[in-house]
Amino acid sequence: MPDKILLFLCLRFRPDEFAQISQYPHAPPERSTLEALAEFLRVFLKLDFTPELRGVPSLEFVLAIEDVRDPRPPSVEDTIVFALEPLELRQAAELQEKIQLAQQEGRLPEAHVSVDLPIAPTDVWCPQEASFPLFGQRDLALAQINAASAAAKGAFGDDVNVVIVDQGINFPVLQSRFPGVNFVGGWIVDKYGRGGPPGPPTPMNPGTWPDGHGTKMAEMVLSVAPHANILDLPLLPSHILGLQGYLAWAAGIYWSLLGLIPWLRQFPRFRGPWVLCNAWAVYDLRDDPPPPSPFNYGQNPANGLNLAVTMLPLLGRADIVFAAGNCGQFCPDGRCGAGEIGPGRSIYGVAAINNVLSVSAVRCDEIWLGYSSQGPAPLNFASIKPDLCAPSQFAGPADWGRAYTGTSTACALTTGAMAAARSFPATRTLSPAALRARAIATASLLVSETVPNQRVGSGLIDIDALL
Repeated sequence: MPDKILLFLCLRFRPDEFAQISQYPHAPPERSTLEALAEFLRVFLKLDFTPELRGVPSLEFVLAIEDVRDPRPPSVEDTIVFALEPLELRQAAELQEKIQLAQQEGRLPEAHVSVDLPIAPTDVWCPQEASFPLFGQRDLALAQINAASAAAKGAFGDDVNVVIVDQGINFPVLQSRFPGVNFVGGWIVDKYGRGGPPGPPTPMNPGTWPDGHGTKMAEMVLSVAPHANILDLPLLPSHILGLQGYLAWAAGIYWSLLGLIPWLRQFPRFRGPWVLCNAWAVYDLRDDPPPPSPFNYGQNPANGLNLAVTMLPLLGRADIVFAAGNCGQFCPDGRCGAGEIGPGRSIYGVAAINNVLSVSAVRCDEIWLGYSSQGPAPLNFASIKPDLCAPSQFAGPADWGRAYTGTSTACALTTGAMAAARSFPATRTLSPAALRARAIATASLLVSETVPNQRVGSGLIDIDALL
């Protein structure tokens, strides 16, 4: 319990009493005016002390609007708000008692006493709060993370192999937006994944998928590292019938990469560094076996999928970037399970792995997006999450109809930053652990956040500082 307390009073006076107060000037009061009002309050309420006033808002806010000549301050009939300097608890108790007495005597038709809590500009934004859900366009997001520095330093992503682990890429659409794209193929996958209709599979070649999420993620990578090799790994099926069946399938893919990447490096075109963009998450853990089951995904770093992802950077195969997820407490994705929303519950599984870079999302003016998942990660992962943040919730260049949203977009921009770093001499040869640590250490502080924290990690990815 504090020794002193801040209060404000909202008092409605009888017309004859209000007439005494209305004699005070309607301009912002001088200190003498506040002292006079404080003395009036002492006498009127029959207090044993004279309260100090921090201000009288209804006298401080004076109208100054073009073509409106009336200077009167805002008021609600005969009501005035008094903001008091800190009071001792005994004074606060006396004030409450005397206000009640004034009401009983009929001298105050209405009175309210409340603790005066500090306020600040809101530091969270949900797209549903706005009439239009996007804020700015891609150029604003790129400027926010100093992406131009990559081009200025010649870090275009040359010879870096970026795997887009997503729903599949539409190559014609991607090429129309980035005519010089180095699309080098990928994996042939059944169109329906493990949730398809009975009958023979429907194989889809790399780059032949419908335009959608995967294509947008490739666009974000190329907007930072335009010379990177883009590979299409359509891991995400159209829908998932069972969590365990899907996770086993995904684990098989990541384990296979441990051998495939060294094999592909035999070929000159794929000899360079590898970076994986993982703009996906498991939203609902209702089907997840509880700990200590070895099949548990959310809390168990030794789960087959989690271990496979862990080994890729640990063995130096690739840099791994993951979206933190979209289950933040203020506006979670509708697919989020009831137990997977908010602080300490929304970053788990692959996004919680210590040696992957987990990315949360902010708006293009650095305001945290309320759907972005929040740390801390489960204790078993021994990690601090998220690691950093990047912009999201913006429109395409000259195209307000094409939206780039979620922590997915933040993940893809950060993947582009890592690809740029892998094509820059000073950072190219760093181990995955060292490059990840450098990205975290060089992130820029946010105006609206105290970092590190469970919303944005160490701050905003800063490509200039990273390089």
